[in-house]
Amino acid sequence: MTIRDFKYFPFSLKLIKPFQTSLQTITERKGYIISITDELGNTSFGECSPLSGFSAEILEDTERILRGLQYQIIGFSAEENLTSVAELLADFTLVPSLHFALEQVSLSVIIKRNVNFLKDSFPNLKSEIEVNAVIDFDTEENTLYRITEKLKKGYATFKIKVGRDNFEKDFELIQNVRSAFGNMIKIRLDANRKWSSENAAVYLERLSPFGIEYIEEPCKNMENSLELARYSIIPIALDESLKSKEDAYKVINDSKINFIILKPMIYGGILSSLQIIKEAEKKNKCVIISSLFESAVGKSVLALLAASVKHSLAHGLDTSENFENDLCYDPCQVRNGRMYFEENNLSQLFNIAFP
Repeated sequence: MTIRDFKYFPFSLKLIKPFQTSLQTITERKGYIISITDELGNTSFGECSPLSGFSAEILEDTERILRGLQYQIIGFSAEENLTSVAELLADFTLVPSLHFALEQVSLSVIIKRNVNFLKDSFPNLKSEIEVNAVIDFDTEENTLYRITEKLKKGYATFKIKVGRDNFEKDFELIQNVRSAFGNMIKIRLDANRKWSSENAAVYLERLSPFGIEYIEEPCKNMENSLELARYSIIPIALDESLKSKEDAYKVINDSKINFIILKPMIYGGILSSLQIIKEAEKKNKCVIISSLFESAVGKSVLALLAASVKHSLAHGLDTSENFENDLCYDPCQVRNGRMYFEENNLSQLFNIAFP
């Protein structure tokens, strides 16, 4: 595979309504779509869209690197596998979100060149994956209504944002959600590092009767969450505290954390994410693949990774309904609370085309 052409263009996607957490309010997603064309004329696309508050880099960093990369990468060759692609990319100074995009376009071209690549390289991909619904800050009335509507659409797992200034409002909300829906739903919580370690211990003890599957990022720093995981009744999951593959490995091997929320755009791409999944499964820990509000382009990679994990828990990929309009047709549409892939063939995820 030899790169004959390289292009990029900016995009902006507006959300239908602001998405509110204890950290920030998201109203739109901005980023860059990159494309490469190989010597056979195969063209594929990838997404580079860092998110403030989660990514180490900002969008301006990626644009600066893209300007130089546009001329440097043309003519480079790699074998048709991810390891060879990673060796190629090591020749460049890249931020994680751009590394993600370049691995995506390279994988897409490889799949177009070799129709059996996914089958041979990922022999145990699932034909369907469950997806959790995400409920951001909202009134209790609206939260109950939204859960009801998602239940009608087949969702069974709900991640509810907590971390309000007054914990009693969080507590009453979760209490009433469990009372309203009983065991029909699984509940996950996400505090986005809002609580002190002392408060978190008290809050989780109070929330423990409600059968919470896990809570993401309860404490203001990772060290406190790691300590809390040693004795918390509610399992702890880490997400934005993990800034690198090294962070993930440390948590997997040296902590009581059993859930790793993996946002591949932050970790730099497909290969590093697969390595984290493999390491976690050695320790009988669960990796949940989660979106960083990527467009349909970037989300296709997340679906591939979610289909590669061994467990059957829900993944955090329910984001496309938040956009007024997506960039292109979404091959990862959710039906009955799940994503389905025909005949266990995920190559469809990489047939991205723009109008």
